[in-house]
Amino acid sequence: MTDERRPDGRSRPAGAALLRLYPAAWRERYEPEMLAMLEQLHLGPRGRFDLARGAIDAHLHAPTRVPAAAALVAGGMWTVAGTGIVSQPTPPDWPGYLVEALPLAIIAVVSGGLATVGCWATRSDDTGRRGTVAVLLAVIGHILWVAALVAAFVGLGYGPPTAVAQTLAAFGCLLVGIGLLRTGEGWLGGLLALGAAVMVFAWPVAWLGFGLAWTLVGALLLIAFDPDRASPSRPA
Repeated sequence: MTDERRPDGRSRPAGAALLRLYPAAWRERYEPEMLAMLEQLHLGPRGRFDLARGAIDAHLHAPTRVPAAAALVAGGMWTVAGTGIVSQPTPPDWPGYLVEALPLAIIAVVSGGLATVGCWATRSDDTGRRGTVAVLLAVIGHILWVAALVAAFVGLGYGPPTAVAQTLAAFGCLLVGIGLLRTGEGWLGGLLALGAAVMVFAWPVAWLGFGLAWTLVGALLLIAFDPDRASPSRPA
């Protein structure tokens, strides 16, 4: 990385290649300044790790409609899946999935995980360490939930593991919502917390409530989206 050359023939400083991980808007604004700083800092392994971590943070806080779209997709999938299950003459056994509903549920869980991270990122600086723990719990729960649903879809197992993974993901989502409520995000945090609390009960009708909550969250994120409001921040 240190043998790369600039247009003027000078070598690029250590760690400069990691700046390529940052969003284009960030590089346009801060790359010259950061290159000058890197020439003076002589980064070691810890500094390179901080630069890479800063790139993840920059992408999470970049203005984008992805969380809103993901929330709307999650809302639609849960609504369709929940409607199909509620319309059954006999409710399916706990935790309540039908084979034909599993693909919809998998898409909904992936989308809901992305939307949860996007909701947290709107006020991550204000939620602090508790918010970070909450979103990590939500992400881990959603990953396990997807794995459990995929396993059920291919016939590898179903039942308690699926319910446990679902509960863990919903609990993490609930904590993210509570964290947003504490920062003053009443509607966004309230919908997220209420929808997740309903989903913890693993009741088919709850899927409709979860779907409605995600649909409203997506609408709120779309309304609040402003590509010029959030400016990329320079890492400390």
